[in-house]
Amino acid sequence: MRLTVVSAGTLAAPMGAFSCSSDDDPEPVAVFGHGLASGDPKPNSVILWTRAVNPEGGAHEVTYEVATDEAFAEPVASGTLTVSEESDFTLRIKLTDLSPATFYYYRFAAAGETTVVGRTKTAPAEDADTPVRFAFASCQDRNGRYYHAWRALLDEAATNDIDFVLFLGDYIYETEGDPRFQDPTDERKTTVTDGIEIGDAEAPYKAALTLTDYRGLYQQYRTDTDLQAVHARFPFVMLWDDHEFADDCWQDHSTHFNGEQGEEQNTSRRADATQAWFEYMPVDVEYDAAASPPNDIAIYRQLRFGQHAELVITDQRYYRSDHAVPEGPQNVQTGKIDENSAIGARSFVRKSGFDPIEASSGATMLGATQKTWFIDAMTSSTATFKVWANETQLAQMLVDLTDVEGLGSFADVFYFTCDQWDGYRTERAEVLAALEPLDNVIALTGDIHAFYASELFVDFDMPSMTPAAGSVRMMSPISGCSSLRSRSVTMSQPLPATSFRATASSTPTRSGTSYDFVRSSR
Repeated sequence: MRLTVVSAGTLAAPMGAFSCSSDDDPEPVAVFGHGLASGDPKPNSVILWTRAVNPEGGAHEVTYEVATDEAFAEPVASGTLTVSEESDFTLRIKLTDLSPATFYYYRFAAAGETTVVGRTKTAPAEDADTPVRFAFASCQDRNGRYYHAWRALLDEAATNDIDFVLFLGDYIYETEGDPRFQDPTDERKTTVTDGIEIGDAEAPYKAALTLTDYRGLYQQYRTDTDLQAVHARFPFVMLWDDHEFADDCWQDHSTHFNGEQGEEQNTSRRADATQAWFEYMPVDVEYDAAASPPNDIAIYRQLRFGQHAELVITDQRYYRSDHAVPEGPQNVQTGKIDENSAIGARSFVRKSGFDPIEASSGATMLGATQKTWFIDAMTSSTATFKVWANETQLAQMLVDLTDVEGLGSFADVFYFTCDQWDGYRTERAEVLAALEPLDNVIALTGDIHAFYASELFVDFDMPSMTPAAGSVRMMSPISGCSSLRSRSVTMSQPLPATSFRATASSTPTRSGTSYDFVRSSR
């Protein structure tokens, strides 16, 4: 085994990592209060992560141990590294020269404390004819919400283990009490130190603004014991969506005020959000703190799991263009009757008025470079299943009010939200047309806070008898405001173009439902 990359953070200016109590009554600082994690498993490598706070302040040494058994009787690597305030005391290690499809156990020690034992697993060799089983999840708001889905997944894995967890974005929420969907309680709430003041006098709240804010949110989320437990047991494959920066964001722009305060571009805020994500995620990507977004990081990448699964991960926030309809002015054509509103701009948008605007806008979700990379990665894959890790809903979602009486001009057909792929429908058609020759394409999607299994078409207004690529399917986990939800998937044998079945195997009160793709006929 070799230690090829050590990242004890980034080149950010030093900042205080903890100051939760007064100097007169200091609370003890837990060195490893945010657990440990692993991620981006490959046949010969994996990323290990932890955060090791120094109770005395300043830089300090952290030791690590890796073994092939939980008792560490068969060690394979160990060493000592230094962490400091510069990286918010986070530590990332990439171990290489590992054996494929192998469990490894790891732990860290510093300042007289030792972590729990973490378990990770490398991916099978590319030519291995072995089933791949993984869970996928998204949208874990902490404000008034609990992560019982992680506990359910751990319970299920005790008898039906998984290889990794795919997290499809919204690991944190940037707001501390948005009344539209957050309901903080004394036991489950987040706080933002600096922040942007949002809301009104009756319902004020803040959104994260600074590096201190975003780091603080990850610190608060990572105190959850179920979240720590699932990270300790499985390697994660991470991507972001909007709330790691700002709701319905695009590039370095937020949409908090819907045009009321002009252009909401804040490059330094986007850079801070990105740095905090990089510091706290066990991801095998490079980050350049000296560069500005979007040149500081590229999170789109692909991972291969034996013969049967190629995981292709996209980024639908860093390179996307603005929503086709501005939030500021009225636009009766799209149903936008109020100024400075998302309604009629990116939410609940009249389809007949929106479609010609979008078609002429040149709107992109992926950006030209990533789109070319994605299509090449999918079409060149030799895996049985080509799995697209996709942040936003691909299937067309319409609200048909044409038969509702008393609505006047609003008796029409509306897009549910144009922040999804419906708002970038021309590029969606281009991408799905490129995937059309392929078999066994599965898109796994987060963001929507509900569960859907859908067939995908190049033109949803004129769907053919068979979906794009013969067997392109989309699944999204139940996720979001009420609680984090997850699903698990097993991939082994190819599906005929006319075959798709998902078989559930859990009680209604649990969220760890298992979905197996099997040969069947409809």
